[in-house]
Amino acid sequence: GYPTYHLANVVDDHLMGITHVIRGEEWLSSTPKHVLLYEFFGWEKPQFAHLPLLLNPDRSKLSKRQGDVAVEEYREKGYLREALVNFVALLGWNPGDDREIFTLDELQREFSLERVNKSGAIFNIEKLNWLNFQHLRRKPDVEVLAMLKEHLSKSPLNTRNFDDGYLLKVIAVMRDRVSFVREFLEKSPYFFEEPAEYDEATVRKRWKKESAGYLRAVSEEFAKLSNPQKPDYEAALQIVADRLKVGKGELIHPLRLAVSGKGEGPGLFDILYILGKDETLRRIALAIERLK
Repeated sequence: GYPTYHLANVVDDHLMGITHVIRGEEWLSSTPKHVLLYEFFGWEKPQFAHLPLLLNPDRSKLSKRQGDVAVEEYREKGYLREALVNFVALLGWNPGDDREIFTLDELQREFSLERVNKSGAIFNIEKLNWLNFQHLRRKPDVEVLAMLKEHLSKSPLNTRNFDDGYLLKVIAVMRDRVSFVREFLEKSPYFFEEPAEYDEATVRKRWKKESAGYLRAVSEEFAKLSNPQKPDYEAALQIVADRLKVGKGELIHPLRLAVSGKGEGPGLFDILYILGKDETLRRIALAIERLK
């Protein structure tokens, strides 16, 4: 590089009292120049360490042309800082055993330059997603609640008011199904608004000519319940199944479709309990009308 750059680099670091210089391995060839400059000036040299490059899956150098490289870009996508630090630490370092999940405090205690690898590390986005899932799972409910409320405030649902108790119930049933806070809305939008449409594949597979009649019977039984909890919905559905002499699946699948618009998700009776009796009955009636 330009001599003036190397001079400025050394002078700037000295004036700022830099004691450790940790940088990418592409700077190895510049280090002898910097060491000589420190010696010529009679200044104390910092300790130098060089880290392996981060590589794309094809082993090319990670660059903006092939994906996001700035921390801010990953934070905007919903990655937690704990997951990002954990992920980057494991790209060039290992603790000497098979542990993969680290808090910031644990990394501070465990990290050492002596265990940094010399070869380049592959940037595996699937591993980062997995770490984000793990760190999100480990966060206290109150922290996840605050993040979910912030996300809702920036979404098209920002005019809706969801009390903390309701959101905590959603978090409890969806925590093991999401890797990002945004996925509470993406994977379970039915907790925040009624289905605007019904999954076509599920309709073809699960909505039969008898389904509307079955759900009317379920609705009538649910209407008898007073402040129902999860077991109450299940018991009422069993009563209807016995009366109609059909398997519970003949009721469960169209009922899930009616209240969520989807064919999969958390437990059906969890969904019913969280939505509440009135909203459940309203959605059943809507589905019967729409899926004629």
